[in-house]
Amino acid sequence: MQDFHYGKVDNLIGPVAFIPWNPADRTILSARIRSADMPATMARIEAAWRKTDPIHPLTAEFYDEAIADAYSEYSTMIRIIGFLAVLAISIASMGLFGMVVFTTETRLKEIGIRKVMGAGTASLLYLLSRGFLALLGVAAVIALPVTYFLFDRLMLRKLPYHAPVRFPELFAGLLAVAGIAFLLIGSQAWKAAKSNPVAVLKRE
Repeated sequence: MQDFHYGKVDNLIGPVAFIPWNPADRTILSARIRSADMPATMARIEAAWRKTDPIHPLTAEFYDEAIADAYSEYSTMIRIIGFLAVLAISIASMGLFGMVVFTTETRLKEIGIRKVMGAGTASLLYLLSRGFLALLGVAAVIALPVTYFLFDRLMLRKLPYHAPVRFPELFAGLLAVAGIAFLLIGSQAWKAAKSNPVAVLKRE
């Protein structure tokens, strides 16, 4: 057969030959089992094996467990990457939140004067958030190509049959990060825009 994939995803598909089974070999047997009581079924299989080969012990494993063990390194890598991604987003969100709080607190007097002069809530929200939105745009322009290159050209390069990294997947992550940023920026900007200008100017 020319296209029988008997290896893992990092193996190229090559030709393979199937040889008729010789009962004298009795090395490996693959079986599909349907049972409501798997321990009892395995005990009966082991008893039947002892009748066939009383010298060698039965070594049995389930196919799904063998696949999970074969791909354990990939599962571990995915968990590590996911943990690092969550950690990086959390640290960046806390830093962004600190910057937003600091910026709004230092511009309360300006906001109060603008409100006294007739500035609306929408214009104040735009005034407070446009700088952070510009920084997020620059970060997105840098992060999207770097992420694409990192995964498609480096991490997945050794997998000959991997699915390509598509732009909707990249933009899904971008939208998630942008949603967190908008929530952090919008909450503080809204709080500052709705503050009492008389109290702010009196305190200042």
